[in-house]
Amino acid sequence: TTKIIRLVALAVALIAAFVTFPYAVLTMIILGLAVGFIGVPEDRRMIYMITAITLTSVAGSLGSIPVAGDYLTAILTNFSIVINAGAVAVILLIIWDRITE
Repeated sequence: TTKIIRLVALAVALIAAFVTFPYAVLTMIILGLAVGFIGVPEDRRMIYMITAITLTSVAGSLGSIPVAGDYLTAILTNFSIVINAGAVAVILLIIWDRITE
């Protein structure tokens, strides 16, 4: 199920880069939260958080590439939305783990 959620999140992020549809961002956030809660093993949390920070900082840097830059920026920005929503879930899981120790 985790793999399916990841693939759907990837598909929504790609499609939303080219086509505007209602609730695209909300859909990406919900899918990202699902990935974060059930799809990030405890030993991969730090890598996931680093990926979220890195992707956020580079997402808007490709706009200057001729022809493809705007599309690449839109795709990476959408991926960033999904990954950052997952990062929120990971943070909540870390807090929960600390509280319930």
